[in-house]
Amino acid sequence: MDAKKREIRTIECELAVREVDGSSQGESRTITGTAIVFNAESQVLDDWGVDFREIIKPEACTQTFINSQDIKLNLLHNRSMTIARSNKGRGSLKLTVDGRGVNFEFEAPKCDLGEQALELVRSGVYSGCSFEFIPEDYEVEERGANKEVRITHKKFRAITALTIGMDPAYTQTTVNAREMWNETPTAKREAEEAEAAKKAEEERLREMEEREKLLMRQREIAKARRLARERDIELTTY
Repeated sequence: MDAKKREIRTIECELAVREVDGSSQGESRTITGTAIVFNAESQVLDDWGVDFREIIKPEACTQTFINSQDIKLNLLHNRSMTIARSNKGRGSLKLTVDGRGVNFEFEAPKCDLGEQALELVRSGVYSGCSFEFIPEDYEVEERGANKEVRITHKKFRAITALTIGMDPAYTQTTVNAREMWNETPTAKREAEEAEAAKKAEEERLREMEEREKLLMRQREIAKARRLARERDIELTTY
């Protein structure tokens, strides 16, 4: 598993349009679902010919972590069909973490995409939810005589998007079934820019640390010289 590669996980979730109380309020436009499920072992996944199962631990995706991310909600994995967004905990997409996993809620916008989402969720055509992530901290273990591989995610580097739609072409319709993300030039550039920005920030911090060390050294030298001068003055007075 490449820690720099963005991947997608797809689960069969219960997408729903929330009901409203009282007929005078009209039809609800609130769509809800669960995007990430904790402690649920996946079906057999495949990464370039290596079969494995996967588990996502609750510490991989805390509320604090979710609130630090810029997460878009798209239709059908299409980045030009974004209908909700949570930018560092603010926006039209509400994300809540509980013991089961990460849940989402948003008001379908009053536009063609919003109407499409509402109609196809109500009719059951849209029945799956995916999330895009970049892994960071995970454990790999082999179990049993067949040395079945299990990957346990303990920390994500980033979660970039959620998707609702039909079951993707390369996944089974079961919990945590998986499809590989077909990287587009735009997405590749975004990932490269994010990595470059991270490296630039790390380099800036290193330079600040080196400058601080140099400054401290200069202060120590200046102090030593001052003490030496004071000692010379004291010797000349006798």
